[in-house]
Amino acid sequence: MITRALQNKILWSTFIQYFGKILQIAIGIISIKLVTNALGPEEYGLYGKIAEFALFLSTTANLGIFGNTVRKMSTNPDDGKLFINALFLRFITIFFFLVAGLAYSQFALDSTFTLGLLFFACSLLFDNLTSIATATLQANYLMGRSVFAITLGRIIELGIIFLLVSQTSSTPLFFLAPLSAAIISLIISMLFVRHRIKFKFKLSSILIKSLFITSIPFGIINIINNAYYRFMPSFFAAKALTETDYGRYNLALSAVATIAILSTFLMYSVLPIFKQSLKEKHFKHAKEIYKKTRLGLIALGALAIISGSLLGPYLLSLVSSSDFISPTLWFMLPLLLTIAAVSYLYDLVLITLFGLEKDMWFLKWEFLALAAASILFITSLTPETQEVRLFLILLAALTGEIIMVSAGMLKIRKILK
Repeated sequence: MITRALQNKILWSTFIQYFGKILQIAIGIISIKLVTNALGPEEYGLYGKIAEFALFLSTTANLGIFGNTVRKMSTNPDDGKLFINALFLRFITIFFFLVAGLAYSQFALDSTFTLGLLFFACSLLFDNLTSIATATLQANYLMGRSVFAITLGRIIELGIIFLLVSQTSSTPLFFLAPLSAAIISLIISMLFVRHRIKFKFKLSSILIKSLFITSIPFGIINIINNAYYRFMPSFFAAKALTETDYGRYNLALSAVATIAILSTFLMYSVLPIFKQSLKEKHFKHAKEIYKKTRLGLIALGALAIISGSLLGPYLLSLVSSSDFISPTLWFMLPLLLTIAAVSYLYDLVLITLFGLEKDMWFLKWEFLALAAASILFITSLTPETQEVRLFLILLAALTGEIIMVSAGMLKIRKILK
């Protein structure tokens, strides 16, 4: 039976993540303002391309290990052996993919891009290791400590950006700021985890193999979703838009991506108790959790679209300059916000079906969504104007999300009926 104390832990875990994210957004606004003013739209376009390429590598290397670690740790939150082996597996996968990306950039791209990628790739390496610590703290409902570690890192990042603005205008050097933040966050997160559980420094090939294999379906789902949700839109937008307009697009995308992650916090807070309800065969409670979460995410999505569309242009002008506002791309922000709102429900069906062990079913539908979105992505190459191209690109991403949300909700309804 789910106790009142456990419900309060979920509420606190969710609240502290939202509170921390608000603080991080506030810090991020100042950081973006400093970076955009220092670089301008064209150089910020290069900054965005480096970031998107590195994030693609990081997402590919994720392989579902974070979500799987939360799922595994939820049933045994004090498992120090699981933590160490998950940490090792995470390091190996992210290191391999980032080295491959750096090698590619060395031969196919220029040295400026490679230097920026090196700094940002290293920061993502540390961030990925921190995510395993976060998964452990999540399973123990100690997200306040994780939020503290990450927020402190962001404060350090802001301070370094202040120093860089007065010293250099080199785009790659600005990636030293997130690198420093990632190192600080990792050190503090590991100290918090060490205080909660006892590390068992014994690598187990059987455990690592099990973690890897059971993570793969979720990892492929994450890769496919990010492909049509973020990386394919960015790739085609880079081809469709001028360097300056891509800088504008990337700024809007970064702002909306911050809003989009709010649902992820809630769903990973809900996952441990949802799994416990299923394990104890309290299906009525599981259904109630799903319905209440769905209602909250629908309300949050509607708020994001309305408030974001009304206040977005003003807020973007605050974190950048008038050079980043384009009247001809007026539809870009509302469409990005709509995609983010639908992604809230995507997170709902993903984590719910993940908890129901329906990874393979979800994976099959992801391929269908990718195929449907790809048709529109390819179609976007035909129009002559960049405005029509961008509209089709964003419509493709929205189409993929809607397919997954619709199919996922129908599946959940059948299972929890």
